[in-house]
Amino acid sequence: MAVKEGIFRYRVITNLNCNMSPNCYFCYQPYKPNMYLDIEKAKDTMRKVGILKRATIMGGESTLREDLPDFIALCKEYVSQNVCLVTNGILLDEEKILSYKEAGLTEVAISISSLQQYRDRREQALLCKKYIPNTRINIPKCWESTGDKLVEILRETLTDDFYVIVCEDLMGRYGEFDFEEKLPAVKIKDDGHNFFDYVWNGHQFGVFGHYSGYDDTDIIITPVGNFCKWEKYCEKVGNTCLK
Repeated sequence: MAVKEGIFRYRVITNLNCNMSPNCYFCYQPYKPNMYLDIEKAKDTMRKVGILKRATIMGGESTLREDLPDFIALCKEYVSQNVCLVTNGILLDEEKILSYKEAGLTEVAISISSLQQYRDRREQALLCKKYIPNTRINIPKCWESTGDKLVEILRETLTDDFYVIVCEDLMGRYGEFDFEEKLPAVKIKDDGHNFFDYVWNGHQFGVFGHYSGYDDTDIIITPVGNFCKWEKYCEKVGNTCLK
């Protein structure tokens, strides 16, 4: 089956509950009901859509699900390139990481919003990178990760040799952030969709200037229905902060 053109990835939201609720300022869900995605529903959607380039598995917190390896294996069947897990990283241990890798996981994105969160989860992040080298740190937008606070997080995570992505439409929400002056950093790449790569002290990291171009290309499979735009899903779960 050929890869579909014009659609970037599956976003598979396995559940809405989270072990950090309600402690993350960046979270797109104002409440955490115990709602779980039926894997058969996900499978049925993927059969209809076909093969895409990527899949991103997220929650809530997906590592709360014991059957997460089954979702990973399903995504692996319907993508041509990478299967990524977005997680807060708290529950990651060697057994879980190895089971996810065996099921076909190729990327892990650990979301942190403050320097203290990173320090608290650094051990899990480094362990994950040992078995899944394509483990990165995501820094979503919130007051804990803006301005000089963001620079502090970047310095420490990049020094640990993680690839870092500054997410959540940084430039669209805060205005142009002068990385070159603050770090200093040098812009080396622009993908044409407002995603930029920078280099600081020999370490490369990415920045979403505006990510709206990607939202039109995702198939979002969730416990509350399937969506083609991220904003529609956020409205469905009662989110107001990302509009």
